[in-house]
Amino acid sequence: MSFQIDKRAYQSLKNFSNIIYKKAIVNKDDFSKNEEIVDISYNGNFVAKALYDPKFPLIKILTRKNEEIDKDFFFKRINNANNYRTDILNYKDTYRMIYAEADYLPSIILDKYNKIASIQISSNIMDNYSDLIFECISEITDVETMYVQSGKKGSDVKTKIFGDKSQIETVISEGNAKFNVNMKGHKTGFFLDQRDNRADLENYVKPGDKVLDICSYTGGFAVHAGIKGGEVTAVDLSDKALAVAEENMELNGVKNYNCIVSNAFDAMKEMIGNNEKFDVVVLDPPAFTDSSKDIKNALNAYNSMNYLGLKLAKRILVTCSCSHHIDRENFKNTIVSSSIRAKKEIRQIGSYRTQASDHIITMANRDLEYLKCLFFNVVN
Repeated sequence: MSFQIDKRAYQSLKNFSNIIYKKAIVNKDDFSKNEEIVDISYNGNFVAKALYDPKFPLIKILTRKNEEIDKDFFFKRINNANNYRTDILNYKDTYRMIYAEADYLPSIILDKYNKIASIQISSNIMDNYSDLIFECISEITDVETMYVQSGKKGSDVKTKIFGDKSQIETVISEGNAKFNVNMKGHKTGFFLDQRDNRADLENYVKPGDKVLDICSYTGGFAVHAGIKGGEVTAVDLSDKALAVAEENMELNGVKNYNCIVSNAFDAMKEMIGNNEKFDVVVLDPPAFTDSSKDIKNALNAYNSMNYLGLKLAKRILVTCSCSHHIDRENFKNTIVSSSIRAKKEIRQIGSYRTQASDHIITMANRDLEYLKCLFFNVVN
C-alpha cells in the first residue's frame, strides 16, 4: 500500500520529523482496516516506509530507504541505538536501549537491566518481529532474556519471554545506590527515566532529615535519601511495590525507613492533620492524564498534590510530572499557584530537569520529551 502526502508533511519529513498526521494523506480513501507497513510518496516519488495503524492518528516512519524490513534492518537499527548509549552517553549494563521514534524503531521501547531486557511493543506489526529483535539484541549485547509486554491498552500483543526463562530478577547500580529489578513488576520493572534526578537528590539531603517520598513505587528517591542518612517515609498505593522498596532499603543498608500503603492525597492530608513536617518532600506521581482532553483536570490534580506537599515541606520540594500533555510552563505555573495557596515562598534550584539522556529527545520530535522535574527550596 502507498500513501501520498501533502507538501507540508513532506517538508516536515525533510526537517527530520518521524511522524505523519493522517490528515496529511492525500489518498484517504485507501486507508486500510488493518495495521500495515506502507510506502510514503510525494509527487509520485518514494519518501519512506512507515507503520500504519487504523486506530492511531499518526503514521510512524520506519525508514527513508526503500529497503526490506528484515533481520538486517533491525540489526543495524538496534546496533546504532546501543552504540549511542554506550559510546556517546557512556552507559554500562543498565539503560534504555531503544526509545521508539528516537531510534527509528517506532512502537518499541526496550530497557536493558544487566542481562535482562524488557520490551514494550505497541504495534502488532512490530510484535511479529519480536523473535528477530531478540536475536539481534543477544548478538549485540550480553542480554540473555527478553520479556515482551504490550505497550498500550487494548493491544493484541501477548506477554512472552525469549531466552533464559529462569532469569526474573537482577540487581542494578544507580550512582551510590543498588536496586532489585523484578520483571514481574509494573511495566518495565524499574523506571530509568528519573535516574539523574534521583541521584541528584542526594545533594540536598542531610543526615537526620525527615524525607517523604510520595508515589515511591519501589523506593527510587527514598533509597537515595536513605543513603545520605535521611529518615525516610515512602508512600505508595501498591503493597507489592513497597515490598520491593523495603528490599531495596535493606540492600543499601538503609535502616531508618517506614513504608505506608495509601492513596497519596489521603496520606498527605492525614499527615497535615497530625501536624507532621518533613525536611524534604518528593512528589513523583504517575501520569494524571493520557489525553489532551483531560489537561484541566490533570492540572487541578497537580495543584492539589503540590499544595499538600508544600504544606508538609520545610526545606526542599522535588516535584515531577510524567504526563505527555502537560508542558513545562503549565506544570511550573501550577506549582507556583500551589505555593501561593499554601502560603509558602519557593525558589527554584537549578534548571528544568527532564528524563535521563538515554530517553532521547530529538529536536524534530519533541513529543519524545515527557518528564518534568523541578527542585525547589521552600523558604521559611
